[in-house]
Amino acid sequence: MMKTALKIQEAEADRTSVPILSRLGVGISIQRLFINSFNVDHAGRLIFNYIYNDQLKDNEVLGFKTVKLACTKGLWLAGDANKPTSIFLSFSAMEAIAFAHLNASKFNGFSRCLFIALGVTPSKHQIDLIKQQYKNCKFHTVFSNDLIGKIYDCKASLWLTNKDCSFLLSNDVITVTAVTENEPAKKTVGILRDQFSYFAFHRQFGKRSNIKTHKPSDRKYSSFMSYLAHKNGF
Repeated sequence: MMKTALKIQEAEADRTSVPILSRLGVGISIQRLFINSFNVDHAGRLIFNYIYNDQLKDNEVLGFKTVKLACTKGLWLAGDANKPTSIFLSFSAMEAIAFAHLNASKFNGFSRCLFIALGVTPSKHQIDLIKQQYKNCKFHTVFSNDLIGKIYDCKASLWLTNKDCSFLLSNDVITVTAVTENEPAKKTVGILRDQFSYFAFHRQFGKRSNIKTHKPSDRKYSSFMSYLAHKNGF
């Protein structure tokens, strides 16, 4: 399913510079890394396709005056889909591109890396599909630097080990409760909202860390894309 997704999304490989990516400051090497993972429409907008069961389910769109995120069980993929050693999960394709541009030097140009966008409503079903296809990979999350993104860091980590928790915010406290079957006593911890993070979760809940999370170093930006756009006056 995933390899077919890459084939469906192939674009013309002879493009060397995409105007909207250049306007955002994305370097040529990163543009080339992602060049086959999107299409460019007549208005110059980038179209990222999300595929499920070999069918197009939704798309993400980025233009100078247009932003549309995907809400689907489909997946968008870019990079090494054959034998990746590292997988980067994100809400959106453009967030993956922005992250890659800002962190290329740290990951040797992302050789043997696969980027997967899940859309704005990630699910355990998506993670299960990824686990089945790609075993023994190191997982990274590139979710937003807000409460939702931090909760999905935790959710992705749990889903990768076939577990789950509920997260309830009340009076600036996030109550985390294990989702279990046929167990009357469910493990619960409370974490202050301003202290909540993936690391706080796995320390207090007693879960072993199994992913690497990535956030913009400047906390006033909720995402790598928002940082990149502000930096380049987009």
